[in-house]
Amino acid sequence: MATTATTLGTDPGRQPKSRPSIQWRIFRTASFLVFVYLCVCAALVYWEPRLVFPGAYFDAIPLMDPNRFTPDEPIVGTVSPFEYTTTDGSALFGRIYVRDDAERVVLFLHGNGIRAIEMDGWTRRLSDVLDATVLTAEYRGFQASAFTPTQESCIEDAVSAMDALSEATGTPVEKILVYGRSLGGGIAAGLIDELVKRKTPPKSIVLDRTFDSVAEAGSDMFWFLPVKVLMHNHFDSVAHLNQYQGNVVQIHGAPDRIVPMKNGRALYESLTTPTKVWIEVPDMRHNDRISLESLRRIRSELERLETSS
Repeated sequence: MATTATTLGTDPGRQPKSRPSIQWRIFRTASFLVFVYLCVCAALVYWEPRLVFPGAYFDAIPLMDPNRFTPDEPIVGTVSPFEYTTTDGSALFGRIYVRDDAERVVLFLHGNGIRAIEMDGWTRRLSDVLDATVLTAEYRGFQASAFTPTQESCIEDAVSAMDALSEATGTPVEKILVYGRSLGGGIAAGLIDELVKRKTPPKSIVLDRTFDSVAEAGSDMFWFLPVKVLMHNHFDSVAHLNQYQGNVVQIHGAPDRIVPMKNGRALYESLTTPTKVWIEVPDMRHNDRISLESLRRIRSELERLETSS
C-alpha cells in the first residue's frame, strides 16, 4: 500500500518552517544590546543632577564618618546664619563663625553630599586652626527649594558668597582665602576663574580631595559610557585654574576611591602657578575626618608660600 503525505499526518501544501538565520539572530541581539545601552545613557543624563549633587536631593549620604566635623576642642562662640543674595535674587543662608582679631578671612566651599547647616563643627574647627573668620557658603538647590543645581549656578553662588563676605568683613576679595573640598574644589576653581576675569584673584587657595574634572573622574568610573559627551556639569578645574598665578595648597588621600588621587594629581600637575604645594596623606579616604596634623600642615604651607611670594 502506498504511503501518502496524509497518512503521515503532514499537510502536503504546507512548507516546513525555516529557522532564523545566524545573521538575523546576531542583528536582533545587537539591536537589543544597543537599545539597552542607549537606555543606560539616557538614564545617566536624567540622573546626572542627583549623581553630581546628591546633597540637594537626599537627607543623608552613607559611608561618612559622623564625627568628621567635630571640633578638636571646645571653642568659645557660635556659628550663625549668614544671608546673602544670589544672581536671580534668591536668598541663600551660609554659616559663619566670626573670630575676634582673626588673622584671616576664609570662604569654605563644601562638597556635593552635605549642606552648609550640617557643617558648623567644621566651620569652627577650620576657624580654630587657621585663626580665621570662616564662612561656609551654600548653593541654590541645597536649601528647601525645587531649584536644580548646575555647575553654572554653583559658581554664581560662590561669587555671590565671596562678594558678600568681602563686604561684611571689610576684607578685599584678594585677601580672602578660598578653601574648596571635593566638588567644592571644582566650584572654587570656577570661582577663581571668574575672579581672574575681574582682575581680583585671591592670593591663596586650598584644594582638598578634589579633581581635574568631574567628567574625567566619571569617565574612569563609568568607562563603558561616553561620559564626557553626556555630562553637562563638567567642572573642568584644569581649564578654570589655567590662568591663576596665586598660591595653591592641594591635599589628597592616597586610598581615596571616590575621587582617585590620580585625578587630584592631574590637576596639580596642570597648575601653571610656580607657588604650589602637594600634600599626600597615606591613610585619608575621601569622606574621612582630616587630621589636626594635616590641617596644621596646610596652615604652615600657606604661610610659607605667602611669605615667599
